[in-house]
Amino acid sequence: MSEKRISVAIVDDHPIVVRGLRAALEGAGFHVAGAFGNPSELMAFIERAHCDVVVTDYSMPAGGELDGWRFLSALSAQHPELPLLVYSEFDDPFFVGSLVQRGVAGIASKREEMQVVLDAVRELGAGKRYRSPAAMTALTEFNAEADLRRFASLTKWQMEVTGLMLCGMSVVETARFFRLGKSTISARRINAYKQLGFSREADLYRFVVDRGLSLDRSAAAREMHCF
Repeated sequence: MSEKRISVAIVDDHPIVVRGLRAALEGAGFHVAGAFGNPSELMAFIERAHCDVVVTDYSMPAGGELDGWRFLSALSAQHPELPLLVYSEFDDPFFVGSLVQRGVAGIASKREEMQVVLDAVRELGAGKRYRSPAAMTALTEFNAEADLRRFASLTKWQMEVTGLMLCGMSVVETARFFRLGKSTISARRINAYKQLGFSREADLYRFVVDRGLSLDRSAAAREMHCF
């Protein structure tokens, strides 16, 4: 009996990247079930079709509000069983470490060779996790630096909520996003920043701003933080 082909969906707002990924994946024997230019198109696709792995960029301004951390949260909330490979230009320690804490299955950098994507899809399709060499280097730095290592104490859910906080999502927006009560979200935000060692939410914001840390990789944020 022949081995089942791994089915992949691609989402990236750069057409040349989409074409390159499709060609490489199909050339390696994977089935590309769909390729999309923004997160909304992918979300609509997986409501009606199947794929085993999603290969996604992180910052896609064309996605509007459904971009970056919000997109990952929306996708994992609706399809928690679907493994994601975040294939991004960003590979700094805080970014990579935060993705690991929120449970992202695969992480690779666009600065690396295409082979890392093929290796990652193969591992994720087999139910495993994958960290590329660049991601492993960043993760080592994340765990070695005291200011960053404190985020490793967060649970997956705490990191999820913290990420949405750092991307500017209010309690009301987050409650609506997860279809939970405002008091529930408020309590979870408090638990998260206290777990990080802060007595107030404002102290967390000051901490990340002072150190140039961010999970909002929108164009405006990138200009502000010089990513």
